[in-house]
Amino acid sequence: MSEPVNRYLFVKHSPNWNVDRCTRWMQTNKKIVDWCYPVDEDPFPDPSAYTGVIIFGGANSANDCSEHEWVRRELRFVEGCLEHNTGLFGICLGAQILARALGATVQPHDKELREVGFCRVDPVDTSNAFLTSPLTVMQWHSEGFDLPPGTQRIAKGDDFPNQAYQLNERVLGVQFHPEVNSDVLAIWHERNKTRENGVLNDEQRRVMMVDSHRHEDDISRWLDGFMHRWTGQCEAVRA
Repeated sequence: MSEPVNRYLFVKHSPNWNVDRCTRWMQTNKKIVDWCYPVDEDPFPDPSAYTGVIIFGGANSANDCSEHEWVRRELRFVEGCLEHNTGLFGICLGAQILARALGATVQPHDKELREVGFCRVDPVDTSNAFLTSPLTVMQWHSEGFDLPPGTQRIAKGDDFPNQAYQLNERVLGVQFHPEVNSDVLAIWHERNKTRENGVLNDEQRRVMMVDSHRHEDDISRWLDGFMHRWTGQCEAVRA
């Protein structure tokens, strides 16, 4: 009997920034990756065809079900991943959509705070391999999530306490952006200049880029370890 083919799916909410850490990690480690862009009306594939799925961030809210049909489809897709035991890693909006699918509330901070820029996140339990020491990492969000029922908080922050949670070692979400390197940040900054809301000034962009280079090695080292563990767990279950 032949070994199953391990194939991963990346769900992105905007195109043309596939220079992120997750994409490059998959390329370096010779993993097979497919892409889905639901905002551009791509249909979601059968989740059972994939060993693992990464859902990335985006400008919309996980609560935009009435405004955007793709949000409803994405929630159903996440439910399908859970039903088929497909590994799932949600980043920012992806973590919020996963949290909603697991029964949690996603909402703005009660003091209208945002996190934009590089912020420190801390481990909840240093014995958990997910995060064993503080990490300063990119954030860009105004909403957060309650801890979903049946999950464990595995990273915390000051303004948004729930920075990461896991249902198990294959299904988890993070509020921060470990995929964002300086190449991605430059693309996002150019896009942000064209938006009416949420535009940063030149000094804010400069500081974020300096911080991106300053924390590059620590974040890349953390992501490499996480991706090895996560894909290893996903592939063990697939086998």
